[in-house]
Amino acid sequence: MKIIRFVYLDQIYYGELHGDEVILWSDAPWAGGLKLQKKVLFKEVNLLSPCQPGKIIAIAINYPGATGLKKEMVEPLVFFKPPSSVIGHNQSIVSPFSDTPTWGECELGIVVAEKLSPTIKVKPQNPIFGYTIANDVSAENVQGWDHHLARSKGADTFCALGPWIDTNFQPDSQKIQGYHNDSILREGRLSDRLWKESDLLTWLSSWITLNPGDVILTGTPKRVRDRQYLDNGDYFKCTIDGLGELINPYKYLHV
Repeated sequence: MKIIRFVYLDQIYYGELHGDEVILWSDAPWAGGLKLQKKVLFKEVNLLSPCQPGKIIAIAINYPGATGLKKEMVEPLVFFKPPSSVIGHNQSIVSPFSDTPTWGECELGIVVAEKLSPTIKVKPQNPIFGYTIANDVSAENVQGWDHHLARSKGADTFCALGPWIDTNFQPDSQKIQGYHNDSILREGRLSDRLWKESDLLTWLSSWITLNPGDVILTGTPKRVRDRQYLDNGDYFKCTIDGLGELINPYKYLHV
């Protein structure tokens, strides 16, 4: 099923998408929500991010050809993006850094189904609720500092998720692509990832608690052309075969 989160008649709902109709849920499925006996038309809703994660854990250097990849690496680079950075499909990335190079990165997102932590000895059978598309928006840092730090990754609107969570999607060799306007910038296959779901969840939950609804971003494929920076009025599109596409316009907070 495809789970969406949306605004309908000034109220926020979770729903299950079926063609041109949406079945309403009382809450997120991973939070104990129940399916309701009410349907609305998909064209009448305004999409939001499909979940409100308590935290977003992002994996970097997880594809061949990634900048910084070294043969002796025994674990991926990890950073966090705050819940306040999350937006949905078609919502605007609004940069507070009008004079700072900013770009998008297409990624596969994992939505956690059940609690995983170092203290849980018996791990859940199905710890993944489903998958979504993500754009890990990033900006250059100052004074040559690493762009995986909070200033580069954590600004409001710098984590786009959507348009839905697909519980039936199974990552394999599907193509993943990132476009700056109409120009393809990044391309790869999900099978290229160096750390897959099972290894990531096992490793992460050995040192940090993962809660239902948390999101893990699994890295972006290598660039197929020189990096291009977003400018006021541009958009960035992320696509994954069989999962859909996520599009977000870009603008400056102060023009």
